Amino acid sequence: MRNKAISSCLLIFMLICSACSNVEALQREGISTSTNQAKLNNGESSNEIVNNQDSLTLLNIVLPKDWKLDKSETVVYNFLDENDENRGTVSAINYMDNFNFLTQMPNHSSVTNDEYIDLPLGKSRLITLDSDNGSAASGITGTHDIYYASLPIKGKAIYMLNFTKNDKKPETKSQFIEILNKLSLK
Repeated sequence: MRNKAISSCLLIFMLICSACSNVEALQREGISTSTNQAKLNNGESSNEIVNNQDSLTLLNIVLPKDWKLDKSETVVYNFLDENDENRGTVSAINYMDNFNFLTQMPNHSSVTNDEYIDLPLGKSRLITLDSDNGSAASGITGTHDIYYASLPIKGKAIYMLNFTKNDKKPETKSQFIEILNKLSLK
């Protein structure tokens, strides 16, 4: 449960920080956020990250047997395994043409693989991060892989997903890709 809370807080924090920095950048350029929202409403692109709860509710997610999707939060859903441990999350933001997924990666980890995979819903960017198992103060050493995927659906949303089992096993990546391949829109 602690990992679920930390993961959810981290994702929300990243979205807020990114949105705040984008709003500041827009204001420095003399573009108001209301102008930016009007552009979005007219189908134009924007660099502002805006949560898209409506698109999140339209995503059909098939998880492994005995897993469940925790929808208790409106901006992010959590993947809970058979032991109710958080294994990943999914969120949605408004679609933008020039979205840089690498700006959304957490600190204290390094990219070990950056690839594109074809899914039934479209082309997805899949990033593997090598992440510390614990903070320096925790005394826990070593690293594990965390997988991040972004799935843009033009004119609708960009879905952002992450997945980990706190290991480096190839089966974990395969399981995440299997979840990604079963995504569909309602």
